[in-house]
Amino acid sequence: MKKFNKFIAVIAFFHMVALPSVASATENGRMIYPFGVNTVLNGIMPRPGSTQFYSYTQYYSADEFAGPDGNNVIPDFEVDVFVEAPRIMHTWEKPLGPFTVSSGAILPIVYTSSTIFGMSESDTDIGDIIVQPFNLGYVSESKTVFSYLAFDFSLPTGSYSQNSVANTGVNYAAFMPSYNLTWFFKPGWELSASLVGQFNQKNDDTNYESGDVAMLDYAIGYSVTPKVQLGLQGFVLNQFSDDKLNGNTVGDGNRAKVNGIGPQIRYDFSPGSGIAFKYQKEFGAENTSEGDKFWIQFSMPI
Repeated sequence: MKKFNKFIAVIAFFHMVALPSVASATENGRMIYPFGVNTVLNGIMPRPGSTQFYSYTQYYSADEFAGPDGNNVIPDFEVDVFVEAPRIMHTWEKPLGPFTVSSGAILPIVYTSSTIFGMSESDTDIGDIIVQPFNLGYVSESKTVFSYLAFDFSLPTGSYSQNSVANTGVNYAAFMPSYNLTWFFKPGWELSASLVGQFNQKNDDTNYESGDVAMLDYAIGYSVTPKVQLGLQGFVLNQFSDDKLNGNTVGDGNRAKVNGIGPQIRYDFSPGSGIAFKYQKEFGAENTSEGDKFWIQFSMPI
């Protein structure tokens, strides 16, 4: 059984692609949604009639790939990923009743380097574009609770080869709905969270259908000055349906789990403009890589 689980993990890795998040049991080695990204003012959209620019920079490094029991199952495993993902978001002037409507897109640019059993490959290219056509936002009368529902789609625009261990795209589309919240529950205190689902289509080149995933990004922060916030943030990922190959369940389902946690510091240059630095240490991984994430996130009105 251990040999079979190792075989499944190796198959999963060879289907692995690298973008903001690497890697998970889904086909495999990663999610399209960059889990761990939404830890800064998650529920806040641009004001009506305005446009916001965001920049998400991530470096990810891992030298372990955990099997279903959490133990490393791939010798000489190493993956390094660098991503720069610009995002544009616009909120339309005409509201929908008490709600605002925003639209946007994310275009990731990815460098990935992967090594397994002495075989190394690297690639630099665009990743899978995420389209955000309809975000439905709401702000409480007290201006202490900000939230929005998003209905995002990922398009298979990244480079992909089923014979490569270093792809920048997954070669299938996905639907990624989410609920995003920011709550200023006490003076100086912020609680933010995003609950995200990823529902994957089949990869027609491999006939592999990745299991669906639920993810939670979260952060709690305190503003030590009007411009500086210190916080603790992280994520939880859980794959809740099985991977399938040619319509048949892969192994015991090949479901991924992983958690991450770490510190965050944010500096606000002016209202709507700021930069955040954060680190996430992954732990509790199953059927996925386990490593370290470093982020720089920046936003400004345009």
